[in-house]
Amino acid sequence: MRRAAGIALWAAFLAPVALLLGWSFAWRWPWPAPLPERWQASAWTGLAATGGLGAAALRSLGIAGAVALVATSLGFVTSRSAVEARSGVALRWLLHLPFALSPVVLGVGLEYSFLRAGLAGHMVGVALAQGILAYAYAVILFCGLWNARTRAYLDGAATLGATPRQAWIRVLLPIARPLVVLCLVQTFLISWFDYALVLLIGEGRVATLTTSLYQFLLAGDLRLAAASGLILLLPPVIALAVRAQRRPPTFAGEWDL
Repeated sequence: MRRAAGIALWAAFLAPVALLLGWSFAWRWPWPAPLPERWQASAWTGLAATGGLGAAALRSLGIAGAVALVATSLGFVTSRSAVEARSGVALRWLLHLPFALSPVVLGVGLEYSFLRAGLAGHMVGVALAQGILAYAYAVILFCGLWNARTRAYLDGAATLGATPRQAWIRVLLPIARPLVVLCLVQTFLISWFDYALVLLIGEGRVATLTTSLYQFLLAGDLRLAAASGLILLLPPVIALAVRAQRRPPTFAGEWDL
């Protein structure tokens, strides 16, 4: 029973990837033919020849990398205040507000302010808009770090004569490393897969992989759209592959990527 469930899970995971891969190499695939009439790699050579898509991929990578680094760093530093402040409960409720709203609603709400600040239509504005979601996620994630176990380790280090800086470097960072890596990956993917905020805040002038993929769909070029979709899947697939090579978690809540 467990083996059958595992096979079904893998099939559900691989079927969309296989479909995208088939479309990216298909010359013509009429319904209801199980396979394309002919295979060719023109979509991939077309992507290689399309300089704009390469620039969009690099732009997506740069924005997502910046969002992940800044959101993770700020979330790690400020999460303790969100836990220990008198209004910590209300603050943590407010941190969930960006996720309670549709990305389109959030983008429309931010657009006017970004227009007045001169940030609309620029990469910086897109990164800041995505950073709101990523930062809120980072703080929520790191709030779980400040538990009795962590406080006991920090108190023990202080009792043994460690300075606050030494306690952070020698005690806190090793404990937090799994959460830091997880937060970097997750906040990167929040930005990497975003479409609504790029479209609204970028005003069509900031081209990323997601907007390029949608343009291929609008143009009716399913092969280029499928190839772009496979490129979008690379970061999470790489993260899962790296995770699969590592040891399993040694305690509840540890996700050592």
